[in-house]
Amino acid sequence: MPVQTGRQFPYLEFRERHVQQTPEPVVWPWKSLAKELEAAEHSQYGTLTLAGPDGGHEIVPGTSMTFQSVRPGEHTTPHAHSWWHLYFVRSGSGVLVLDETGETVELDGDDVLLIPAWWTHHFENRGTEGDLLLLNMSNLPQLASLHNKFSREGLAVAGEAPSK
Repeated sequence: MPVQTGRQFPYLEFRERHVQQTPEPVVWPWKSLAKELEAAEHSQYGTLTLAGPDGGHEIVPGTSMTFQSVRPGEHTTPHAHSWWHLYFVRSGSGVLVLDETGETVELDGDDVLLIPAWWTHHFENRGTEGDLLLLNMSNLPQLASLHNKFSREGLAVAGEAPSK
């Protein structure tokens, strides 16, 4: 690709391009969310991401919120990534596993947990009834905008040999 010639414009125009509209309050009624969560496909990484009225996934600048449901007897794949997560346990119970240390943390409704960037982790629902439903706030959109969205997935669990 050939090198292109750039252009310039007045600084005040630059400032005007970055003026943002003041956001307005938004509500996501639980009855509607619950129906969508029940009908949605439950992937390893999330079930349903909240969006604003314009369809944008950044709830506040640089952050997103996603529901993740772990079905009874299931678990997510151990992984680590460049973004942090702040999880709110909406319902159910389960276990957070910090794979590098093998430490487990029992989770119940109303718990809140922070997983900093690059901590290898996964969730387990060891029960036989009811989903472990997590609401996850993360800075993934911010890091993606900075081209810093990196992850390692399918990592070995503490005490196990890495998979090939």
